[in-house]
Amino acid sequence: MNKRLILLRALTRKMGNLAQLRDTQPPKQGWIAAVRQALGMTAKQLAERVGLSQPRIAKMELNENNLKISTMKKIAAGLDCDFVYGFVPKNSLQKTINRQARKKVEAILSNVNTNMALEDQLADDPHILTDMADELIAKNIKRIWDK
Repeated sequence: MNKRLILLRALTRKMGNLAQLRDTQPPKQGWIAAVRQALGMTAKQLAERVGLSQPRIAKMELNENNLKISTMKKIAAGLDCDFVYGFVPKNSLQKTINRQARKKVEAILSNVNTNMALEDQLADDPHILTDMADELIAKNIKRIWDK
């Protein structure tokens, strides 16, 4: 079996669990402050647990969207939490591939049809788009992402 298809299926299963998190809104004060406060921990205590200064923790709490993943993992450990991150596809990965392949084939066919119109030989078979997209995915999937 195609190695890419095995990877696609495995990622699809893993990402399925993340989809339910898409609509989860972070607390108004951010995750770090919310969890720290819920634990009854001060910023100074968290700072001591992770080896940083209290003012640094305060800055992190105000700007947690710009922290490195390694920093978030360190803070999570100090809060006795796991830091989890991932990508949640807007659609399935397969739908993204299919949509991109169709887009690529439409561009190819547009060029072909422009040239063929001059000779009155338009490629207007309704199945050609689907067939070409399927072939592109099967034989040279990387090409669908070229400009």
